[in-house]
Amino acid sequence: MTTLELIHHYWPQTPTTGNVREIPNVGRDLLAHLFNLLGFTRGVEIGTERGLYAEQLIMANSKLHLHCVDPYQAYSGYREHTSQTKLDTFYEEAQGRLNPYRVSIMRLPSVEAAVAFNDRSLDFVYIDGNHSLPYVVSDLHAWVPKVCKGGIVAGHDYIRRKRTGYLMHVPQAVHAYCDAYDIKPLFIVGRKEVRAGEVRDRPRSWMFVKE
Repeated sequence: MTTLELIHHYWPQTPTTGNVREIPNVGRDLLAHLFNLLGFTRGVEIGTERGLYAEQLIMANSKLHLHCVDPYQAYSGYREHTSQTKLDTFYEEAQGRLNPYRVSIMRLPSVEAAVAFNDRSLDFVYIDGNHSLPYVVSDLHAWVPKVCKGGIVAGHDYIRRKRTGYLMHVPQAVHAYCDAYDIKPLFIVGRKEVRAGEVRDRPRSWMFVKE
């Protein structure tokens, strides 16, 4: 069964047509279980912060060796309200939370960390770093080649935010990348419309299968 076939088998509500397909009643906790069903054993999370989603990923898959990439460094253009002291605290919290698991924390900028991995050596990458346009595009450019055929490229915060202070351009960057490289379909994890009784993360995640 191919990755696309398993996605449709695991989530039969997944649309079968369209370049962009919303998967209703799914959150990123179930995405972690999908990685397990696919037999993924090596993945990278970009932007780990306190380690909460990293822990979900590893708890869903005991065979997973997860590499967590986060510089934990305050810099201009990313969450200016977050101090270095706060980021150091997040790093210590992530270390404590993830220490019992098969997790390697790389305290490096995303693009710099990508150099340590061979092309097509990862089963998945989950991008949740700086969400402004130049950084999302740089993350995609650096990490998509690292994922093997049939693997999954995914990320968080599929949301547009144009106000000053903290710009978020994930949809624009991801759609532009998929259009430029003729990648389809692009899956959005969760329905945009809020419906009673349905699972829906706020904000949602996105993913595509590496060809």
